[in-house]
Amino acid sequence: MDEKKAYWFEQPYMPRMKNIAVAPVILEDGRLSICVPGDDPPWSGIWNLTGKVILDGDDYFEFQCDDEVMHMRGGTYKFHALDIDTFRNETCQWISEGRQIAECCRTTEELHQWYLDHWTYNR
Repeated sequence: MDEKKAYWFEQPYMPRMKNIAVAPVILEDGRLSICVPGDDPPWSGIWNLTGKVILDGDDYFEFQCDDEVMHMRGGTYKFHALDIDTFRNETCQWISEGRQIAECCRTTEELHQWYLDHWTYNR
């Protein structure tokens, strides 16, 4: 997990529902905190998931929620680092202003920085 990257993930409780996570970090109490871009609360904003990291890498990680605490929002979240090619070919089609973001970012690093600059909320 790299807090300087943006990731896409499917919500385990809503099959085929994809979302973006920015600046993932494990809080002192063990919760995963992510910034979720969007214009539609509660689907956007800061999400704090209770559970544990079960697989950790720079470009992919998995977080297993404590289902007793998270209830319907539980399950295993699988986070994939955004890359510019996948973003241009797929991701930009299912997010707000995706085409404009794809046009202004030339590299994966620029894409990650764009998300950090525009969607990192104060925790």
